[in-house]
Formats: sequence, structure tokens, C-alpha cells
Amino acid sequence: MEKVTGYVEHIVFRNEENGYTVMQVSSEGDELTCVGIFHVISEGERVEMEGKYTIHPSYGPQLKVENYRVLAPEDSVSMERYLASGAVKGVGAALAARIVRHFKDDTFRVMEEEPERLAEIRGISERKAMEISQQIAEKRDLRQAMIYLQNYGISLTLAVKIYRAYGMDTYRVIQENPYQLAEDVEGIGFKTADEIAHRVGIHTDSDFRIRSGILFCLQQASLDGHTWLPSEMLTARSCELLGVDAPSVEKHYMDLAIDKKLVLKQAEDQLQVYASSY
Repeated sequence: MEKVTGYVEHIVFRNEENGYTVMQVSSEGDELTCVGIFHVISEGERVEMEGKYTIHPSYGPQLKVENYRVLAPEDSVSMERYLASGAVKGVGAALAARIVRHFKDDTFRVMEEEPERLAEIRGISERKAMEISQQIAEKRDLRQAMIYLQNYGISLTLAVKIYRAYGMDTYRVIQENPYQLAEDVEGIGFKTADEIAHRVGIHTDSDFRIRSGILFCLQQASLDGHTWLPSEMLTARSCELLGVDAPSVEKHYMDLAIDKKLVLKQAEDQLQVYASSY
């Protein structure tokens, strides 16, 4: 296994669905083609990678990356290189040079802890200073969230959607109630949320899981043209899906109705259960 540290000079290809990336990396004066799965990566960033050298029949030598980590810029050279790469909107090469020349190795600390001081630089207003600082923080937080979500088998595309929906609340939602994802994030249904919950360690008889399962069963019934189900049928389908007993399901009907997720209607000898959307 080879270890390489360098700067991302150019991203040649990137699949946003799975994170597969082909990029040119400058390392110790040499330019190297690297390929692998990168959660979030930007031109100008400094990376430490481990992998094996291979020979591609068309493109020649490549480093097939198996492990990597993005290194925070540690000196004025790496800081200027990162800022000048276009990673931060509104900061070009000339402005990056002025910022780093003024703050030197303290540049990123100033951006994170005293962003108002960026206004000391010609061409940066107080508003722009705060925008730059916010972008730096968002990129750091996004990268950390991507790594966290990937640990639970969440694809890069869904991870970005989740982070956009919840921001720094992502961690709380995943740990406390991943079934909320099925309601809030397009592309995530009950089955996906259930898989995530299983990895997190949510119990099969969790109230969150049962409530989400009930709504999922009604959703599936709607695909067959049904706007409601008799409560007995809904209970039976929910029990089969969730692997729980009938009382565990039925106790949630009234709570879901109070929360305006369900509508309950008594018709002759049966209770009709509607999803509130119908």
C-alpha cells in the first residue's frame, strides 16, 4: 500500500451518485492520476491517500485510492492554494493572495473564529467576510456529515439531500428517529429508513418505526387505487411488515389522527383509516 500526500489540481470526472472520482493530484512536484470513492472533494484541497498503483490500458499509471482523508490547510502556501482554487465562491487568485499575505498562517483561524477581520482586506466588505466564513464552515460541516452518513450505508446523493434538509440536525435525526427521513427527504421511503434505523440500533418495536410502517402500508395501498383501508386490514398488513402484534399497531391510530397524519371514520361496522393526504 502506497501513501501519497498532495493537492487536488483538477477533477477530471466525478459521479455524484456514488462519489467515484478521477482527479489529478500534485505531489512533491509530480502530477499523479488518482481514482477512487471520495465522499466530498474539491479542487485545491490537500489530501492524504493510501492505495495501490495500477496501469490503465488507455490512461497509464494511476493510484487506486482505498483510504483517504482531507487535510486542513496548515501553512500559508496550502491556504492560498485552496482559496485560489475557486472552492470558496467570490474568492479568486488575487483576493486569495491578499488574504493570506495579510493573515499568513493564521488565515483559517481568522476565517472561523474572527470572520469580521476579513473586512480588513481591500475588496472585502463585512457582508462578504461573513459569507466567506460561512462557506468555509459549511464545507467543513458537509464533509463531516458525508463521512458520518456513509458509515450507515447511505449513498452520496441521498447523504447530500439529508444534509440539505436538516443541516447540523442530521446527527440528531439519524440517531433519534431515522424514519423522519421518509417524510422529509425525497428519494427515501420506509424501507430505506428502516435499513438505516437497523444499522443505528433502533428497536423493531420503536414507536417511530411502527408509526412510519402504518403510513407506508397506506401508501402502498394507494398504489392499488385505495384511498383508505379497513382498520383490521391495515393492522394485519402493518403487523406483517413490522413483525409486531396487533395491539402495538392499533394503539397508534388515535395518536396519528391527533397529529393529522391519519383520518379515522366510523362507517357502520368498520373503522376506515385514511392517510390525511386523501
